[in-house]
Amino acid sequence: MLSAAGIAVAAALACLFFFFVQRGRRVSGPEPPGPGGYPLIGSMFHLREPWFHYLYERFPNCGVLLMHFGTQRVYVLSRWAEFKAAMLDNAESLTGRPTQHITSVLFGDYGGIVASDGKIWRDYRRFTLQTLRDLGLGRRGVEEIVQEEAVQLLAALSSGKPVDTALPLSTASANVVCQLVFGSRLASEEPQFAELLEHFSRLTQNEESNVHNYIFMALDPLIGWCSPLVRLLSSTPASRQVVGSFTQLMRFCERQRVAHGAHMAAEPRDFIEAHMIRQAAPDSGVFNDTRLSLAVADLFIAGTDTTSNTLRWALLLMLRQPEAARLVREEIRREIGDHRLPGLQDRKVLNYTQATLEEVHRIASLVPLGLAHRLLDDISIGEYRLPRDSLVMFNVYAIHRDPDLFPEPDAFRPERHLGLDGRFEPCATLASFGSGRRSCLGEGLARTELFVFFSAIMQRFSFRLKSSGDRRDLADLMDRQANFSGALLRSLPPHEILFEPLGSAC
Repeated sequence: MLSAAGIAVAAALACLFFFFVQRGRRVSGPEPPGPGGYPLIGSMFHLREPWFHYLYERFPNCGVLLMHFGTQRVYVLSRWAEFKAAMLDNAESLTGRPTQHITSVLFGDYGGIVASDGKIWRDYRRFTLQTLRDLGLGRRGVEEIVQEEAVQLLAALSSGKPVDTALPLSTASANVVCQLVFGSRLASEEPQFAELLEHFSRLTQNEESNVHNYIFMALDPLIGWCSPLVRLLSSTPASRQVVGSFTQLMRFCERQRVAHGAHMAAEPRDFIEAHMIRQAAPDSGVFNDTRLSLAVADLFIAGTDTTSNTLRWALLLMLRQPEAARLVREEIRREIGDHRLPGLQDRKVLNYTQATLEEVHRIASLVPLGLAHRLLDDISIGEYRLPRDSLVMFNVYAIHRDPDLFPEPDAFRPERHLGLDGRFEPCATLASFGSGRRSCLGEGLARTELFVFFSAIMQRFSFRLKSSGDRRDLADLMDRQANFSGALLRSLPPHEILFEPLGSAC
């Protein structure tokens, strides 16, 4: 076994070798501006938290920026024109993801839906989309599941006491995913599920997530040559927490797979059973047990944290914008009344409500730097040449605050997303769900949940912040950039809301 000193020496030698390899691949032509960096170390000590806001303020008119994570080139695209040039005009070249050597060493394989690329990603994306459609996504089946969870959510908010909305909103979103993936409401039925939700938040809302990602992306290419580096990488308390949380999530998914295997139906009732049937086929290809657990983990993290946190933003924005809240409630009461829950058929008449949610996406910019892509080919963005195997990220926060696209970008204005006839017009320059071939495959489900949950809450309740002993107000919760330092998500700090019934219940 290698000692810690031996691992450190191996890491240093690998870094030096990789550094000189990278130096031999100089890019011709001009280089984009950026925060700078040190040899081998990269830009870590030149960045300020939160990164998305620092880059937005320091380089307000730059569409392409260059950083280095170790020796790894990382381009940040911060304007819509550059985002479109990458994700739409060079869609195939942007389908790569950062290498997954760390995942392979820790779990014996790599894959999933979000972090994979190549044949594994294509096969899993195609399989997942088809399976979710078979289970009712985009049809009445999923709408009924979401409405059932909306009833439970409304009950949880009706206690008459101030509620920290994080848990009930996460539980509602997780139960929708649970019913599609596991065929049951595990988020409410499993006693340990609240602990699992805590692991989700540690992965996406940890204030050291940017540092972890920096280190992982800087060292992952080296681990392909020197796998014992994983031991060194996992030795710090913070890294152990991240690896531990993901390991707990993987174990939970594995337990569910085993439980399903003991009670399989002839026809698949959920994602796990559909995967196990596909995996048992003679042409199983890329499908195996580890990749099933990775895919389920992806569905949970992407389908729970993002939806629940977007709803938390929506509620606070309604408190900050009482006129918008009034118009939403009036539209809901006028168009569908208070005798039934809102459903997807109501989207054609709840135009202002949909426009409000579109503006929530823009203001929240929940995943402000998006997910990293790895270039499969050299591409050109404007005057800059971006070489193959570089990483590309998108400053969604900056794109959504481009005054050329959104005049008065800091103002909350749902009217931006309404046509002259008052009908909702989806924002063509919204980057929240990505674009091109790697756009979010769960966008339809997320929009269904957000529409039904938000409309139901607005239909039934008025609400206000609990009077807090620390005197935090809306500006403190939403505008202090320090709240979002280091995390992958712009998740709001803990707060409590008191919900008060508006009138007759649904």
